[in-house]
Amino acid sequence: MATRTDFSPEQWQALRNAPQLVALATAAAGNSGLFGSISEGMAMASTMAAAVRGDQPLLKEIFGKDEISAAQDQIKAMVKSATDKASLNTLLQKAATDAVSAALAALTAKGATADAAAFRTFLKGIGEKIANVSTEGGFLGFGGERVSAGERQFLAQLNALVGTRTV
Repeated sequence: MATRTDFSPEQWQALRNAPQLVALATAAAGNSGLFGSISEGMAMASTMAAAVRGDQPLLKEIFGKDEISAAQDQIKAMVKSATDKASLNTLLQKAATDAVSAALAALTAKGATADAAAFRTFLKGIGEKIANVSTEGGFLGFGGERVSAGERQFLAQLNALVGTRTV
C-alpha cells in the first residue's frame, strides 16, 4: 500500500486535492440552489468520513485533518481568480481533470495497482453521489432533473479519465 512518503510533493498534492476538486466541479456543473448546495456539501462530508473509517490506508491519509485543510486552502486560492459562475465551472473542471490525471499517473508510476483501483472507484463514487444528491432546475425541490446536463458532461469526462462507464 502506498503512503504519502512514496510520492513527490506535486504528486501528493494531486492525490490529496483530486477528490475535493471532483466534488466541487460536479457541484458547480449543476444548478442546485441553496438547499441542493447544502446537500452536496453534506454528501462530500459523509464520503470523506466513510473514507476515514474505511479499510483503504491511502484514502485515510488523504482525508486526514491537516490534508483536508491544506487542500481546501489551495483550492480557495485557486478559485479566487474566477470572475463568474461560468469561469468558476471551467476552472474547477480543468483543475479536477488535471488533478485526477496526475494522481492516477502517480499511482500507476508507483505500481500501486490496488490503490489506483480504489482511488478510481472512490473518485467515480464522489462524482455520482454529488450529482445525484439533489435535483437541478426545479423549484423548492419540485420538478427539475436528478442529474443536469452539465453534471452529465463532467461525469463523462471523469469516467473517461478513471476508465469506468457511466451508469
